[in-house]
Amino acid sequence: IMTKYQIFTVDAFASEPFTGNQAGIVPVPSWQPIPDETMHKLAAEMNISETAYLTPVDHLGEQEFQQASRFTLRWFTPTVEVRLCGHATLAAAHILAHELGNHNEEFRFDTLGGVLVVRKSAEGLEMTFPLDIPAPVSANDNFELLAKSVFGYYSDSMEMELSPGLRYLVIHDPHRSAQDIAALQPRVSEALEAGRRERVEIVIATGRGEQEDFVSRVFGPWCGITEDPATGSAHTVLAPFWSKRLQKSQFVAKQCSKRGGVLSLQLDKEHVRISGSAVVVVKGSVEL
Repeated sequence: IMTKYQIFTVDAFASEPFTGNQAGIVPVPSWQPIPDETMHKLAAEMNISETAYLTPVDHLGEQEFQQASRFTLRWFTPTVEVRLCGHATLAAAHILAHELGNHNEEFRFDTLGGVLVVRKSAEGLEMTFPLDIPAPVSANDNFELLAKSVFGYYSDSMEMELSPGLRYLVIHDPHRSAQDIAALQPRVSEALEAGRRERVEIVIATGRGEQEDFVSRVFGPWCGITEDPATGSAHTVLAPFWSKRLQKSQFVAKQCSKRGGVLSLQLDKEHVRISGSAVVVVKGSVEL
């Protein structure tokens, strides 16, 4: 027997459709779980950055999506399940608040990356994520090859830092402007093996912004994403990286991918609060 589930496509870190980062959101009732294998298959079928599944925890029954404030949340790229995903968390909270009639001021999501809290705020929704503070790496053949695959060259002036938790590699060449970052034409797939040897999950090219505090682009062929348009999790690494350089704790960050994305960040000792808005583009159902 096929079971029908609601499904939404949401553009996150976006104020208009077809910008920001896409997420598929599937509300999964507590009494109708979806097998892991099917979650993987549906994410591959959706073929967008992430497809996320949320299930109520603290309130079960007919009105559970309206009344619960705690949910399990799992994220899948077309190829793998991931530990942390900012834009699909924002999208899930947006669906609860704006499509499923949930009036709670705060949502808590139990995830592989820990408990994530999302609050309603003036800018839309504000997420609290644990920091993943990157540390400088010494340039070796692998890191030089990764830099080359993104920037087209390697230079001693480059700052390279790797975050211990997510294994995100940040590369910054102080001589490169925001426009240079936007114009990069990376060939990261040429450095796949180098990345695997260093257990890198994602490479981030970053630079000082013009209107914004900093800009970035995010490449993740190791987890099935050539370029991610707007990446919440990357900013758990970028916020502490730029805090050291700009001596501040509040930022506006722009991800200058083709679709683009804008994030407001507020840093404290152990967390970063990431704010953004989202737009629902597609509403429908799927039979599984």
